[in-house]
Amino acid sequence: MEIDVVEILLYIVNIVILFLFLRWLLYKPITKFLQNRTNEIQKQIDEAAQKYSDAEQLKARYDEMMHNAQDLATELINKGKDVADEQARQIVAEAEDTAAEIRTRTDKHIESQKQQAVIEMRQEVTKMAIQIAEKVLEREVSYEDNKNIINKFFEKVS
Repeated sequence: MEIDVVEILLYIVNIVILFLFLRWLLYKPITKFLQNRTNEIQKQIDEAAQKYSDAEQLKARYDEMMHNAQDLATELINKGKDVADEQARQIVAEAEDTAAEIRTRTDKHIESQKQQAVIEMRQEVTKMAIQIAEKVLEREVSYEDNKNIINKFFEKVS
């Protein structure tokens, strides 16, 4: 087996030419394809990062809205309690006013009933006194005479 140097050199030159041709033919498109693919992947990573950032902002807004909603609900509950307390105070005040008015009317009614009873009692006592005086004196005493006597008596007593 002999080694032919010229053939080896031809093979080497042939390989080098094939390498340069393939590099010129395939390397640039493959490099361009890989670069495009890398750019596309980087773009997707950037978009994912942006979407994640947007999602974080939305979550922060959501949390803030929930906190505000809870504060609003608490505020509404407190206002409702305040309104209910105020209505309760008004109802109690109205009830007290009504009770005072009823007491006043009742006191006036009792006073008028008392005065009416005194008047009726005086009339009854006057009639009885006249009847007793008629029986004692066995004569008719005028109503006016007895009324004057009884009125003088009540004036002394009062």
